[in-house]
Amino acid sequence: MTTKPVLRLLPPQRVADAEQIAPLCYSMKDTARLLSCSKRTVERLCYRGELESIGTGKLRRVLYESIVAYLNRNRNEAA
Repeated sequence: MTTKPVLRLLPPQRVADAEQIAPLCYSMKDTARLLSCSKRTVERLCYRGELESIGTGKLRRVLYESIVAYLNRNRNEAA
């Protein structure tokens, strides 16, 4: 019996000011699962500026708002 992979949403974190909270982010692998594509495709989308990411290397994360905006743009283009 296999289990479904679980998406790891990073918990909100406090930024320098106690009233600010860091944006929600997904790893490259989890973003690829959400978009039903490969991790390399997500890297290309970030490089082209279609997805907004923060960090570098293994710590690179894609912003949740960027994923939603990308899906909305592509949904409108497909229709």
